[in-house]
Amino acid sequence: MHIDGSTRLVGIIGNPLDHSLSPTIHNAAFDYLGLNWCYVPLPVEEGNLSAGVDGIKALRFAGVNVTMPFKTEVLPLLDEVAMFAESVGAVNTIFIDKGKLIGYNTDGRGFYTALVRDLGYDVKGKRVLVLGAGGASRSVTVSLALAGCQAIVIVNRSPERSRQLAEIILKSTPDIDVTWLSPDDNYDIVLAESDLIINATPLTTFNGSLRVPVSLLNKNQIVCDLNYSLYQPPLLQEAEARGAQVMDGKGMLLYQAAAAFEIWTGLDAPVEVMRVALLRALEEAHI
Repeated sequence: MHIDGSTRLVGIIGNPLDHSLSPTIHNAAFDYLGLNWCYVPLPVEEGNLSAGVDGIKALRFAGVNVTMPFKTEVLPLLDEVAMFAESVGAVNTIFIDKGKLIGYNTDGRGFYTALVRDLGYDVKGKRVLVLGAGGASRSVTVSLALAGCQAIVIVNRSPERSRQLAEIILKSTPDIDVTWLSPDDNYDIVLAESDLIINATPLTTFNGSLRVPVSLLNKNQIVCDLNYSLYQPPLLQEAEARGAQVMDGKGMLLYQAAAAFEIWTGLDAPVEVMRVALLRALEEAHI
């Protein structure tokens, strides 16, 4: 990589960033296309977000990604927020256009693209069960609702967060059927009848918080876990053993990165180059 006074800078704001794979993914794309761009991690301490955003603007960055814990906190610091990002209440990509900060959310687009491109799956008319009601669940469920799924059931320990997510979904798609349950409720029938099941929690092992009656999973289902590593999480192992199609979070990470790349550069992202870089980074990090 050659860096000089003409190098365009992009990066990622968050904390911690020690294990972020985004620099590897994006810099591989820049190198492949021969672009004089560089992607750098920008760790920002809590309480310093406003100064961090002012800094990227003053330093003439082309844009940044935003990750935890700032995806919601960054909204009032922006000049414009795209409709989807505003509807889910979270921004993960900022584009700086002539000094103006424009916020986007590419997470939901990344997940939906992975379903369509990698699995050839059409969500229209499908019944969705999602575990978790956090930021990832917001982006994913609103994307699926806008794509025409029939119903969404949210399983989450906090009724208030579930209610908030249901309201966000219904605001975007008022006619969709949205309900929520506690992990302590019996949702065996719901799980067995769902077409698409998504673990949007950070939990990857079965315990009291991630209760999935895996014996009810079947070959007619798609089972997704937004966590990612070189190895399949236990939920996907159990689902695949029962004939279900499975997908972990690598596709979502890849395609949300590709969408951000295209927002910043105006060019088509070299997705397969970025995929290879992602897999190689996971292998080197032993994740």
